[in-house]
Amino acid sequence: MNTTDFATSLEVLRLLANALTVPHTLDEGLASITRMNCELMASEQTAILLRDEGHQEMIVRACRGVSSPKLRKGHPIELPERLRRILWNTRYTHQINWIEAGIEHIGFPILVTPVSVRGTRVGLLITGKGRVGERYDMIRQRLHALIATFASLVIENAKIYDYLRQRFAEHSRDLVEANRREANGTRDEAEQLMVSSLTNPDKVVRLLAESFYKELRRAGFSAGNITTGAAHILECITREPSI
Repeated sequence: MNTTDFATSLEVLRLLANALTVPHTLDEGLASITRMNCELMASEQTAILLRDEGHQEMIVRACRGVSSPKLRKGHPIELPERLRRILWNTRYTHQINWIEAGIEHIGFPILVTPVSVRGTRVGLLITGKGRVGERYDMIRQRLHALIATFASLVIENAKIYDYLRQRFAEHSRDLVEANRREANGTRDEAEQLMVSSLTNPDKVVRLLAESFYKELRRAGFSAGNITTGAAHILECITREPSI
């Protein structure tokens, strides 16, 4: 291995170590993945989309190299129906040479690779505007699939940290039972909670809210007390900076 190849290998290891060990939140982890992806893929644009099964939408969770009101972090990506359908149904690494995207300045060809957690598709890693201006060869496609695997590890680690450590979520009887039914013997309820929180967050929040209400009622709090609590949650939301 010559000096240049060795330096490149060290850089890859540095980026990977940073992505998997330094971040403590999902946003930090995905931001690190987008930086790593652009460097390793010799590209200028990367986006990570997460699936919202409840609304059948792809949500922009991280983006680098593209500035557009149709590509806003925390919001569904706005695309023509044909491209939206392609992205939603993508199951393997797929190269799109050109298609009307409805978003200015996207550099084609683009590479699209599913991101999976515990065998369930939870999102997409998308790369575009390669610096060489050519189609991605098989080596680059394999590298893209490898980076998507890193993204899945970052997501899994972040979701374990964010959700499974919360005692209320872990011990919510309604949520545990719902996760057990959905897992259908293929995974335990903790793993199913992690997957559900990614693919159907509205359902998880709804079940937690219902469980919270029941626990407060069992503790003897009145409807007025609970309504005050709900109003305070809304107040917290209005104070929260927009994504």
